[in-house]
Amino acid sequence: MLPPLKALQAFEATARLKSFSKAAEQLFVTQSAISHQVKQLEDFIGQPLLLRQNKSVELTQSGDMLYSVVRDCFVRLNSVTQHLLNQPPVQLKILAQTSIAVEWLAPRLELFKQRYPDLDTLLDMASMAHHADAEQYDIILGTWPAPAGFVSQQLRTEFWYPVCAPAQFQLLTGAEAAELLDYPLYSSETGEDWQLWCQHQQVRSPAALQLRYVNLALLATKAVSCGSGFALSNDFIAGPSVAAGQLIALRQFSYQLPWGQYQLHYKADSVQATAVKQFIQWLYTQVTSR
Repeated sequence: MLPPLKALQAFEATARLKSFSKAAEQLFVTQSAISHQVKQLEDFIGQPLLLRQNKSVELTQSGDMLYSVVRDCFVRLNSVTQHLLNQPPVQLKILAQTSIAVEWLAPRLELFKQRYPDLDTLLDMASMAHHADAEQYDIILGTWPAPAGFVSQQLRTEFWYPVCAPAQFQLLTGAEAAELLDYPLYSSETGEDWQLWCQHQQVRSPAALQLRYVNLALLATKAVSCGSGFALSNDFIAGPSVAAGQLIALRQFSYQLPWGQYQLHYKADSVQATAVKQFIQWLYTQVTSR
Protein backbone atom coordinates (compact mmCIF):
# COMPACT_ATOMS: atom_id res chain seq x y z
CA MET A 1 0.00 0.00 0.00
CA LEU A 2 1.37 3.42 -0.93
CA PRO A 3 1.38 6.38 1.49
CA PRO A 4 -0.76 9.43 0.67
CA LEU A 5 0.94 11.50 -2.03
CA LYS A 6 0.27 14.87 -0.36
CA ALA A 7 1.75 13.59 2.87
CA LEU A 8 4.86 12.40 1.04
CA GLN A 9 5.16 15.79 -0.67
CA ALA A 10 4.91 17.62 2.66
CA PHE A 11 7.42 15.27 4.29
CA GLU A 12 9.92 15.60 1.42
CA ALA A 13 9.82 19.40 1.46
CA THR A 14 10.12 19.55 5.27
CA ALA A 15 13.02 17.10 5.37
CA ARG A 16 14.83 18.85 2.52
CA LEU A 17 14.38 22.36 3.93
CA LYS A 18 14.57 21.23 7.58
CA SER A 19 11.69 23.55 8.38
CA PHE A 20 7.90 23.32 8.54
CA SER A 21 7.51 27.01 7.75
CA LYS A 22 9.79 26.93 4.70
CA ALA A 23 8.03 23.82 3.42
CA ALA A 24 4.70 25.60 3.81
CA GLU A 25 5.98 28.59 1.84
CA GLN A 26 7.24 26.39 -0.99
CA LEU A 27 4.03 24.39 -1.25
CA PHE A 28 1.77 27.43 -0.77
CA VAL A 29 -0.06 26.03 2.23
CA THR A 30 -0.13 26.84 5.94
CA GLN A 31 2.44 25.54 8.41
CA SER A 32 -0.27 23.69 10.29
CA ALA A 33 -1.27 21.94 7.06
CA ILE A 34 2.30 20.73 6.59
CA SER A 35 2.48 19.55 10.20
CA HIS A 36 -0.84 17.72 9.78
CA GLN A 37 0.31 15.97 6.59
CA VAL A 38 3.59 14.85 8.19
CA LYS A 39 1.70 13.54 11.23
CA GLN A 40 -0.63 11.65 8.86
CA LEU A 41 2.39 10.03 7.18
CA GLU A 42 3.90 9.09 10.55
CA ASP A 43 0.62 7.48 11.59
CA PHE A 44 0.55 5.60 8.28
CA ILE A 45 4.15 4.36 8.74
CA GLY A 46 3.62 3.69 12.47
CA GLN A 47 6.75 5.43 13.70
CA PRO A 48 8.19 8.96 13.98
CA LEU A 49 9.98 10.34 10.94
CA LEU A 50 10.99 13.80 12.13
CA LEU A 51 12.47 15.15 15.36
CA ARG A 52 11.07 18.59 16.11
CA GLN A 53 13.79 20.62 17.87
CA ASN A 54 12.93 24.24 18.54
CA LYS A 55 12.82 25.83 15.07
CA SER A 56 14.79 23.11 13.32
CA VAL A 57 13.76 19.67 12.12
CA GLU A 58 15.90 16.55 12.01
CA LEU A 59 15.25 13.15 10.47
CA THR A 60 14.93 10.02 12.53
CA GLN A 61 16.61 6.87 11.27
CA SER A 62 13.33 5.75 9.72
CA GLY A 63 12.77 9.23 8.34
CA ASP A 64 16.21 9.30 6.76
CA MET A 65 15.58 5.92 5.13
CA LEU A 66 12.22 7.07 3.73
CA TYR A 67 13.53 10.47 2.67
CA SER A 68 16.34 8.99 0.56
CA VAL A 69 13.80 6.97 -1.42
CA VAL A 70 11.14 9.70 -1.67
CA ARG A 71 13.69 12.33 -2.70
CA ASP A 72 15.05 10.08 -5.46
CA CYS A 73 11.54 9.36 -6.73
CA PHE A 74 10.61 13.06 -6.78
CA VAL A 75 13.81 14.00 -8.62
CA ARG A 76 13.21 11.33 -11.24
CA LEU A 77 9.53 12.24 -11.56
CA ASN A 78 10.44 15.90 -12.04
CA SER A 79 13.03 14.99 -14.68
CA VAL A 80 10.58 12.86 -16.66
CA THR A 81 7.86 15.52 -16.37
CA GLN A 82 10.18 18.23 -17.71
CA HIS A 83 11.19 15.96 -20.56
CA LEU A 84 7.57 15.31 -21.49
CA LEU A 85 6.66 18.98 -21.25
CA ASN A 86 9.46 19.80 -23.68
CA GLN A 87 8.43 17.09 -26.12
CA PRO A 88 7.14 18.31 -29.48
CA PRO A 89 3.50 17.54 -30.32
CA VAL A 90 2.68 14.06 -31.56
CA GLN A 91 3.38 13.93 -35.28
CA LEU A 92 1.47 11.58 -37.56
CA LYS A 93 3.36 10.59 -40.67
CA ILE A 94 0.99 10.19 -43.59
CA LEU A 95 1.73 8.86 -47.05
CA ALA A 96 -0.92 9.60 -49.66
CA GLN A 97 -1.11 8.68 -53.30
CA THR A 98 -0.61 11.74 -55.50
CA SER A 99 -4.18 11.58 -56.79
CA ILE A 100 -5.66 12.04 -53.33
CA ALA A 101 -2.90 14.12 -51.74
CA VAL A 102 -2.68 17.17 -54.01
CA GLU A 103 -6.24 18.35 -54.60
CA TRP A 104 -8.11 16.73 -51.72
CA LEU A 105 -6.10 15.90 -48.58
CA ALA A 106 -3.49 18.66 -48.43
CA PRO A 107 -6.04 21.52 -48.47
CA ARG A 108 -7.98 19.84 -45.63
CA LEU A 109 -5.14 19.29 -43.16
CA GLU A 110 -5.64 22.68 -41.56
CA LEU A 111 -9.16 21.55 -40.61
CA PHE A 112 -7.61 18.57 -38.81
CA LYS A 113 -5.19 20.89 -36.99
CA GLN A 114 -8.08 23.07 -35.86
CA ARG A 115 -9.89 20.00 -34.55
CA TYR A 116 -6.80 18.51 -32.87
CA PRO A 117 -4.36 21.37 -32.12
CA ASP A 118 -2.02 19.07 -30.16
CA LEU A 119 -1.45 16.78 -33.15
CA ASP A 120 0.91 17.56 -36.01
CA THR A 121 0.91 15.87 -39.39
CA LEU A 122 3.67 15.28 -41.90
CA LEU A 123 2.18 14.60 -45.33
CA ASP A 124 4.24 12.88 -47.98
CA MET A 125 3.05 11.67 -51.36
CA ALA A 126 4.06 9.12 -53.94
CA SER A 127 2.70 8.08 -57.31
CA MET A 128 3.69 4.42 -56.87
CA ALA A 129 3.66 2.27 -53.73
CA HIS A 130 7.25 1.10 -54.21
CA HIS A 131 8.48 4.69 -54.23
CA ALA A 132 8.21 4.89 -50.42
CA ASP A 133 9.08 2.79 -47.38
CA ALA A 134 5.73 1.98 -45.73
CA GLU A 135 7.37 1.36 -42.35
CA GLN A 136 8.15 5.07 -42.07
CA TYR A 137 4.45 6.00 -41.94
CA ASP A 138 1.54 5.69 -39.52
CA ILE A 139 -1.18 6.04 -42.18
CA ILE A 140 -1.19 5.32 -45.91
CA LEU A 141 -3.91 6.40 -48.35
CA GLY A 142 -4.15 5.17 -51.90
CA THR A 143 -5.34 2.53 -54.31
CA TRP A 144 -2.38 0.35 -53.35
CA PRO A 145 -2.59 -3.04 -51.61
CA ALA A 146 -1.98 -3.19 -47.86
CA PRO A 147 1.68 -3.18 -46.80
CA ALA A 148 2.80 -5.90 -44.40
CA GLY A 149 1.76 -5.16 -40.83
CA PHE A 150 -0.99 -2.71 -41.79
CA VAL A 151 -4.76 -2.97 -41.33
CA SER A 152 -6.86 -1.85 -44.30
CA GLN A 153 -10.33 -0.55 -44.94
CA GLN A 154 -11.92 1.08 -47.96
CA LEU A 155 -12.46 4.81 -47.78
CA ARG A 156 -15.66 4.72 -49.84
CA THR A 157 -16.95 3.40 -53.14
CA GLU A 158 -15.28 5.58 -55.72
CA PHE A 159 -16.85 6.35 -59.09
CA TRP A 160 -14.79 7.50 -62.04
CA TYR A 161 -16.29 9.70 -64.73
CA PRO A 162 -15.22 11.76 -67.75
CA VAL A 163 -14.27 15.38 -67.14
CA CYS A 164 -13.55 18.17 -69.58
CA ALA A 165 -13.16 21.90 -69.79
CA PRO A 166 -16.32 24.04 -70.26
CA ALA A 167 -15.18 24.91 -73.80
CA GLN A 168 -14.95 21.23 -74.73
CA PHE A 169 -18.35 20.54 -73.18
CA GLN A 170 -19.91 23.17 -75.44
CA LEU A 171 -18.77 21.19 -78.47
CA LEU A 172 -20.87 18.16 -77.54
CA THR A 173 -24.02 17.95 -79.62
CA GLY A 174 -25.91 15.22 -77.79
CA ALA A 175 -26.09 13.08 -74.68
CA GLU A 176 -24.47 9.94 -76.05
CA ALA A 177 -21.37 8.46 -74.49
CA ALA A 178 -20.02 7.47 -77.91
CA GLU A 179 -19.59 11.12 -78.86
CA LEU A 180 -16.69 11.48 -76.40
CA LEU A 181 -14.67 9.08 -78.54
CA ASP A 182 -14.50 11.69 -81.31
CA TYR A 183 -12.12 13.77 -79.18
CA PRO A 184 -8.71 13.26 -77.57
CA LEU A 185 -8.84 10.93 -74.56
CA TYR A 186 -6.21 11.32 -71.87
CA SER A 187 -5.25 8.04 -70.25
CA SER A 188 -3.06 7.20 -67.24
CA GLU A 189 -3.45 3.45 -67.85
CA THR A 190 -2.13 3.08 -71.42
CA GLY A 191 -5.70 3.25 -72.70
CA GLU A 192 -7.03 0.34 -70.62
CA ASP A 193 -9.13 2.71 -68.47
CA TRP A 194 -10.96 4.00 -71.54
CA GLN A 195 -11.42 0.48 -72.91
CA LEU A 196 -13.12 -0.55 -69.65
CA TRP A 197 -15.19 2.61 -69.74
CA CYS A 198 -16.40 1.76 -73.26
CA GLN A 199 -17.39 -1.73 -72.11
CA HIS A 200 -19.32 -0.35 -69.17
CA GLN A 201 -21.10 2.20 -71.35
CA GLN A 202 -21.76 -0.50 -73.96
CA VAL A 203 -20.05 1.62 -76.56
CA ARG A 204 -18.09 0.02 -79.39
CA SER A 205 -14.59 1.39 -79.31
CA PRO A 206 -13.28 2.55 -82.70
CA ALA A 207 -10.19 0.89 -84.08
CA ALA A 208 -8.06 3.91 -83.27
CA LEU A 209 -8.87 6.07 -80.27
CA GLN A 210 -7.25 9.50 -80.03
CA LEU A 211 -5.31 8.57 -76.92
CA ARG A 212 -2.97 10.92 -75.09
CA TYR A 213 -0.76 9.21 -72.52
CA VAL A 214 0.25 10.41 -69.07
CA ASN A 215 1.34 8.39 -66.04
CA LEU A 216 -1.05 9.86 -63.45
CA ALA A 217 -4.80 10.40 -63.39
CA LEU A 218 -4.07 13.79 -61.83
CA LEU A 219 -2.05 14.76 -64.89
CA ALA A 220 -4.80 13.58 -67.22
CA THR A 221 -7.31 15.70 -65.33
CA LYS A 222 -5.03 18.74 -65.48
CA ALA A 223 -4.34 18.19 -69.17
CA VAL A 224 -7.98 18.55 -70.23
CA SER A 225 -8.39 21.80 -68.35
CA CYS A 226 -6.77 23.56 -71.34
CA GLY A 227 -10.00 23.04 -73.27
CA SER A 228 -9.47 19.97 -75.44
CA GLY A 229 -10.33 16.33 -74.78
CA PHE A 230 -11.58 14.21 -71.91
CA ALA A 231 -10.01 12.47 -68.92
CA LEU A 232 -11.34 9.88 -66.52
CA SER A 233 -11.28 11.28 -63.01
CA ASN A 234 -12.99 11.14 -59.62
CA ASP A 235 -14.07 13.42 -56.79
CA PHE A 236 -10.72 13.24 -54.98
CA ILE A 237 -8.94 14.53 -58.07
CA ALA A 238 -11.45 16.65 -59.97
CA GLY A 239 -13.90 17.58 -57.21
CA PRO A 240 -12.41 20.99 -56.38
CA SER A 241 -12.07 22.00 -60.04
CA VAL A 242 -15.62 20.87 -60.79
CA ALA A 243 -16.92 22.84 -57.80
CA ALA A 244 -15.03 25.92 -59.04
CA GLY A 245 -16.51 25.61 -62.54
CA GLN A 246 -13.10 24.94 -64.10
CA LEU A 247 -14.11 21.44 -65.21
CA ILE A 248 -17.37 19.78 -66.17
CA ALA A 249 -18.11 16.33 -64.71
CA LEU A 250 -20.13 13.95 -66.88
CA ARG A 251 -21.33 11.83 -63.97
CA GLN A 252 -24.02 10.17 -66.07
CA PHE A 253 -21.17 8.22 -67.67
CA SER A 254 -19.52 7.13 -64.42
CA TYR A 255 -18.25 3.65 -63.62
CA GLN A 256 -16.17 1.86 -61.00
CA LEU A 257 -12.58 1.42 -62.05
CA PRO A 258 -11.44 -1.93 -60.60
CA TRP A 259 -8.05 -0.63 -59.50
CA GLY A 260 -9.36 2.84 -58.63
CA GLN A 261 -10.77 2.20 -55.15
CA TYR A 262 -8.97 4.07 -52.37
CA GLN A 263 -7.90 2.25 -49.25
CA LEU A 264 -6.89 3.44 -45.80
CA HIS A 265 -3.95 1.49 -44.35
CA TYR A 266 -2.80 1.99 -40.76
CA LYS A 267 -0.71 0.27 -38.12
CA ALA A 268 -3.01 -1.29 -35.54
CA ASP A 269 -0.16 -1.59 -33.02
CA SER A 270 1.21 1.90 -33.55
CA VAL A 271 2.67 3.64 -30.48
CA GLN A 272 0.49 6.55 -31.56
CA ALA A 273 -2.67 4.46 -31.72
CA THR A 274 -4.84 7.17 -30.14
CA ALA A 275 -3.69 9.82 -32.60
CA VAL A 276 -4.15 7.39 -35.51
CA LYS A 277 -7.70 6.68 -34.37
CA GLN A 278 -8.48 10.40 -34.12
CA PHE A 279 -7.15 11.02 -37.62
CA ILE A 280 -9.16 8.13 -39.06
CA GLN A 281 -12.37 9.38 -37.42
CA TRP A 282 -11.75 12.88 -38.77
CA LEU A 283 -10.85 11.52 -42.21
CA TYR A 284 -14.15 9.67 -42.55
CA THR A 285 -16.12 12.80 -41.70
CA GLN A 286 -14.33 14.49 -44.58
CA VAL A 287 -14.82 11.58 -46.96
CA THR A 288 -18.54 11.33 -46.33
CA SER A 289 -18.95 15.08 -46.82
CA ARG A 290 -17.12 14.77 -50.17
